[in-house]
Amino acid sequence: AEGVVLVPHLIACISGKGGVGKTTTCSSLAGALAQQGQRVLVVDMDPQSNLTSGLKVDPYALDSSVTTLLIDPDQLPSEVMLHTAWERLDLLPATPEMSAVEGELGMSLNREFALRDALAREPFLERYDYVFFDTPPNFGFHTINVLAATEYILVPVQMSGYAIKGLKELLRTVHLARQQLNPSLAILGLLATFVNNRTTFSRDMLAGLRQIPNLRVFETVISVTVKLQETALAAEPITYYAPSSLASHAYRALAEEVLSLFGSRRQEEDG
Repeated sequence: AEGVVLVPHLIACISGKGGVGKTTTCSSLAGALAQQGQRVLVVDMDPQSNLTSGLKVDPYALDSSVTTLLIDPDQLPSEVMLHTAWERLDLLPATPEMSAVEGELGMSLNREFALRDALAREPFLERYDYVFFDTPPNFGFHTINVLAATEYILVPVQMSGYAIKGLKELLRTVHLARQQLNPSLAILGLLATFVNNRTTFSRDMLAGLRQIPNLRVFETVISVTVKLQETALAAEPITYYAPSSLASHAYRALAEEVLSLFGSRRQEEDG
């Protein structure tokens, strides 16, 4: 309808530990949705800058990044945004200097809202259908900023003995963030990663996850595959790097699940 401002769906990939497929899920799901006609922005909030370098951008060669966005009140998101090599997929990149942001902001008031406020400096986000945030593997300053800025959390859960312990810590952090920072924060769902269908352990753990009350577990599971490790070296989302691979099929299926939860605005507008 004329005059209606479309607001994107804001989804953060968060896990309290590393190596669970968080950055891979962020880039792969974003790529799959972009291929399906959605306009997607990915925001790298991890000083390791793996999402940035995984989208063919050199974090050491950037003049501006999310770092400048957080510490410079005059910096606009549209000035930092980069078009990636793939259609409809844009990036707010990170650099290793981001680890110093917390010190730069010192004890300033509302520093937990630095990201949220920076993104609201101009009508920028409304050009996108989906915005994905990648986060560090901890619950420090950068992750807290994402929790204050996002609507939804997608949680990759590795099929390992430590996963449930990590999940409990994440749920506790989300509960606190909801109370203190962002009352509308919701968990979109849990995504089982590094699933080995040949082991009883993986199957039992997945069954256990599906029994947790009031938490969606996506039907899609991400199996163990060397192709996903290759994508980091190739610096391409899996759906572009190896479109016919099992991992690509899985992330496209996940994209379909996400679209079914929200509907596809592009199709609604075009239809």
